[in-house]
Amino acid sequence: MNSELQISVIIPVLDGEYSWKNLITDLAFFPDSTEFLFISNGVEPGEFEELACQSQISDRSYWYRSSVGRAVQMNRGASKACGASLLFLHVDSRLSESGIDALVQSLKLFPTDLLYFDLKFPDQSSFLMRLNQWGVYFRSHILGLPFGDQGLCLKRDLFLDLGGYNESAAYGEDHLLVWTARRKGVRLKCTGAFLETSARKYQQHGWLKITLRHIILTVFQAVPQLILLIKERIAAWFQGKAQSPSL
Repeated sequence: MNSELQISVIIPVLDGEYSWKNLITDLAFFPDSTEFLFISNGVEPGEFEELACQSQISDRSYWYRSSVGRAVQMNRGASKACGASLLFLHVDSRLSESGIDALVQSLKLFPTDLLYFDLKFPDQSSFLMRLNQWGVYFRSHILGLPFGDQGLCLKRDLFLDLGGYNESAAYGEDHLLVWTARRKGVRLKCTGAFLETSARKYQQHGWLKITLRHIILTVFQAVPQLILLIKERIAAWFQGKAQSPSL
């Protein structure tokens, strides 16, 4: 793989969270030049090295400690990363070999874009979860708002230019990063492949409660960002008009 396409996969982990054990088996499908950074607020589990060895990625897998907070952990991972491209994955994500191949091809074809995956849930027999999957497609493809559980991937230089993740945000740090990218004119591009994520929170707390909560929080965060985007576009338009030579 071309060194310019080297990927650093950054995975924030909460202390006591063990979903990474399932994800680590998928990481073996990445090209050999890929590195994997697990950023946790806890100590490295004893079985981490063993499972990394089983997946043949132990020589390029690292466990770092950080203070708690997804934004803090992902920024910490980015500061440690060596790859030209950064892929931020939730710990309960699952990727197929074909999905990883699609990501690599997208990085080659669209190197300046912010890439993301389509999302699916394990239980596709449930109409409610299929409804959520359709909703995610509408939000990301039509509204241009992919979320972090869709695996955001972008060039390291672009990530730094965007200012990284907002560590002061109470929630939705990935949502805010996408808005910043849009305001700077960065194009969003889907890899065309699926990333699977856990439906555990829907099962534990109820589909309606979690879905409504996500919608309400997204709207409250999106509205001021949309207003800011419109203001900046109007200001840029007036500035362009002012600089245009008069006839």
